[in-house]
Amino acid sequence: MDYPATAATLDSLPNGLTLILDPDPAAPVVSSQLWVETGSLHEGSLLGSGISHFLEHMVFKGGGRFGADELATTVQGAGGHWNAYTTFDRTVYYIDGPASGLETFLEVQAAMIFAPLIPEEEFEKEKDVIRREIDMGLDDPDDVASRLMFSTAFTADPRRHPVIGHRGLFDAITYADLTGYHRRRYTPDRCCLCISGDFDAAEVREKIEALFGGFVRGSGAEPVVPEDGVQLGPRRGRATFAVPASRVTLAWKIPPLGHPDVPAYELAAAVLGRGRSARLYRRLREERELALEISAWSWSQAGRDGIFAVSAEAEPEKRDELIAAILAELEELPSSAIDDELAKARRQIAASQFKTLTSASGRASDLASNWHEARDLDFTRRYLAALNATTAADVRRAVGKLTEDQLTISILDPEEAPAPAALKPASRHRPEPECITLPNGATLALLPDPRVPILTAQVAVRAGLVSETEATSGLNTLLASTLPQGTIRHSAAELAGRLESLGATLGAATGNNALLVQLSGLSPDVPVLLPLLAEVLAEPAFHGDSIEREKASQLASLRESLEDPLSTAFRLARHHLFKGQGYGLPALGTEESLANLNRLALSAHHSRHFQGRNLVIALAGDFDISEAKDLLAEGIGRLPEGSPWLPPAATTASDFEIEAYLPKKQAVLALAYPGCSALAPERFALRMIQEWCSDMAGPLFTRIREDLGLAYQVGATQFHGHDTGLFGFYMATDPSQVELAQAELSSEIAKIANNGIPEEAFERVRATVLSSLALGMQAPASIARLAAIDVLFGLPVTHHREAAGIFQKLSPGDVKSAAGALLEKAPVTVRVLPRE
Repeated sequence: MDYPATAATLDSLPNGLTLILDPDPAAPVVSSQLWVETGSLHEGSLLGSGISHFLEHMVFKGGGRFGADELATTVQGAGGHWNAYTTFDRTVYYIDGPASGLETFLEVQAAMIFAPLIPEEEFEKEKDVIRREIDMGLDDPDDVASRLMFSTAFTADPRRHPVIGHRGLFDAITYADLTGYHRRRYTPDRCCLCISGDFDAAEVREKIEALFGGFVRGSGAEPVVPEDGVQLGPRRGRATFAVPASRVTLAWKIPPLGHPDVPAYELAAAVLGRGRSARLYRRLREERELALEISAWSWSQAGRDGIFAVSAEAEPEKRDELIAAILAELEELPSSAIDDELAKARRQIAASQFKTLTSASGRASDLASNWHEARDLDFTRRYLAALNATTAADVRRAVGKLTEDQLTISILDPEEAPAPAALKPASRHRPEPECITLPNGATLALLPDPRVPILTAQVAVRAGLVSETEATSGLNTLLASTLPQGTIRHSAAELAGRLESLGATLGAATGNNALLVQLSGLSPDVPVLLPLLAEVLAEPAFHGDSIEREKASQLASLRESLEDPLSTAFRLARHHLFKGQGYGLPALGTEESLANLNRLALSAHHSRHFQGRNLVIALAGDFDISEAKDLLAEGIGRLPEGSPWLPPAATTASDFEIEAYLPKKQAVLALAYPGCSALAPERFALRMIQEWCSDMAGPLFTRIREDLGLAYQVGATQFHGHDTGLFGFYMATDPSQVELAQAELSSEIAKIANNGIPEEAFERVRATVLSSLALGMQAPASIARLAAIDVLFGLPVTHHREAAGIFQKLSPGDVKSAAGALLEKAPVTVRVLPRE
C-alpha cells in the first residue's frame, strides 16, 4: 500500500502568497489553514520574549471590518472551529467547519492575519492573560521537563528558549515592538494558505485573489538565526519538581530533514520505543521493571539539527540503573538482528500516516507541512519511500553515531530525590450501518466506510466508574491498563509483537459509564486483528507482574494528579456532589484502594461485566461485512451470555463549599451542578449551553477573560450519567483576584440560568455545535466510539447521524428552560489556592 500521490495544486499570488488547494467532496467539511513562516526562531533582538506567541493572541482582537467580538461571532455563525498555535518556526491559524462557511473563514483569516486591529487598549490585558499561561506552564511537569531538555541540548540555537517566552523578557515587550514585528513578519510571501475539503477550486481561487491579493509583499532581510556548533562532550541538566517519579530524557542531535540518516533514526526510534512490543518497553519496563513508562522518538526540521531521544519515567531509586540500561540497549542494537522489527516499524509509521488522510484537517496539515519543510506537496510520500528503502545496515550505522560525546541527559526529579552520580481514493458511497445480536446477547454495530484502508473496532462494556465502590476505587482504570497485557494464549510481548508488526494499536480506557477497548489497524489485516481482539476480551491473563507494573504506573499518575490544581478541583467537586460514591470516586483510585487491588479483583470484575448482554462492538472503516460478522461471531461468542449489569442510583448534594491548597502559582475555581442522564431529552440543550460557555464568543470568555482579564482558562464541561451526570464551570485565575473572579463567574452563570442563550447568539452557537458533529464524524475511530456508546445506552446505531436534526429543532426557549432547571440549585464550589 503506497502512500497516494496528492491531487492538490500548488500555486501563488503575485504578492507571493502560496496557495495549496485540495478539493475532496467526501464529506461536506473544509479545513482552511494559513501558515506563517515565523515563530520563536525569528524574533531577532526580541529572542526569548515570546513575541510570536503574543502576536498570535493579539490578532484575534479584530481585523479588517471585524471587531474582536465580530470575528468570533462570525466564525461561530458559520459553524467554524478555530484556533492557532505557535512553534519554533511557524504560526498556524486554522478554521475547520462546514463547506458552506469557507468564504466566511477566508475573509476572517485575511482580516485578522494581514490587517489586524491590534488595539492598544487590549495590549496590557492580553499580557496578563499570557502571564497566567506562563505560570500554568511552570506548574506543568511535562512543560518543565521539555524546557529542561531543550535548554540543555541547545546552547546558541534559539530553540533553547520556550516558545511562550521568559517572563522577564515577555514583560519588556512594548506595543511598538508588537506592531513592528507584525509588519515585518506577517507578509504574504512568508505565508501559505492551504485548503482541503469540499469546495470548487476555481471559485475559491477567485475568492482568495479578491481577499488576499491586495496585501503587499514584504521586504528586508531575514533575521540571523544562530546555530549550535559541534557538541564536544556530554551535557547534563537536572531540576527538581513536585512529581512522584523521575523524568529522564537521553537526547542526541541528528542531521536536518533531508539527510539520508533521518529515516534511519525514525525507524530506530520505532524499534526501540514505539509500542508495547518495542525493545525498551519490553525489556526495561516489562522484564526488568526499571521504567514506569518509556518511549523513543525522532524529531527533525529542515535546515536545522533534529533530536533523537529516549524519554522515560522511573522511581527515583531506579533512575541511574535505567539510564545505564538505556545506553546498553543502544550499544547493543548495531550488532543485533532487527529485520523483523524494521518491518513492524514501517507498518506502524504507514498506519499512522494513512490516518491523517481521514479528515480534512489532517490532509491540510500534511500538505502545508510538506510545503513548509520541503516545498514539495508529495514529501510525505517520498519520505515514506525513503523509509521503505532504509536497510537494517543503515539503521545500525546511524545508531552507531549516537556516542557519549553527543549525549544530552536531562532529569526532572522529585524534590526529595538525590542527584544522580554521574493513505486510497475515496468512495462516495457508504453502505448503511446495521446492528446484529449474537446468540450470547452481544451487539455488533457495523459501519462500513471504504474511503481509506483503515479499520477501527470499538468495544463498550457496561461498567466504568459507577461500577466501583470506595474499596475498589481505581479498579476499572487498572483493568483497562492490564487488559492488553497478554492473554491465556499469548504473552504481553507476543501480543504486542503481533499487533505492532501489522502497524495496529490496541488499548483500553475507562469512563464514567463504560469500559472501552479500541483496536485500529489496516484493512487487509482484519482476519488477524478481529480474532486477537476477541482473545483479549474473552481470555485476559491478568499476570501478577503486569498488574504490579500497571499499579505502580497508576499510582504515579494518581500522585501527579493530586498536584494538579484543575484535577484537584474537579476531584473534590465530584466527591462532594455525588457524596463520595459512584461518579464521586476518583478514576485513578486512592493509595489505599490501589494497594488492595489484585488479580482476584480484576478477574471477578471482568467475569461480571465482560458478558454478552453487557457488551457492544462497533466496527467502522474499510471491511467486508460478511467476513467481519463471521469473525466476530466466532470470537466474541466465547463470552458467556450473562445478565445486564444495572448501575446503582446516584444521589447528589449541593450548596457545599470547600477550599484546598497546593504549592502552585495560580488559583483554580470549579462549580459543579447535578447534570442530566445520557438519554435525557434536555442533553441536547445542555450541549448548547456548554458550547456557549466554552466558546471564545461566549459570555465567560468575553466578560471574564477579555473584558476583565481575570482568567487565562475559563469554560464549562459536563458528562452524562446513567441517571444523573455533572455540569461544571471552571476557571484559572490569579490568587489575588479569586474573589472577584468567582463573583463574576457566578454573575454570568445567573444570567445564563435566567436567560439561556441570547437570540442574537443562538444560531451562531447552533452552527458551532453542528460543525462539531460533522468534524467529529470523519475518522473511523470517532464514528466507532460514538456508535458503540449510543448502542450501549439503547440508542440506534445511526443516532450520531440523527443528532444534527435534533439540534436543528431546538429553540431558544428549550435551551432557556434547560438552563434554568440545571442551575436552579446552589452548586458544589471548590477553590484550589496556592499554599502560603
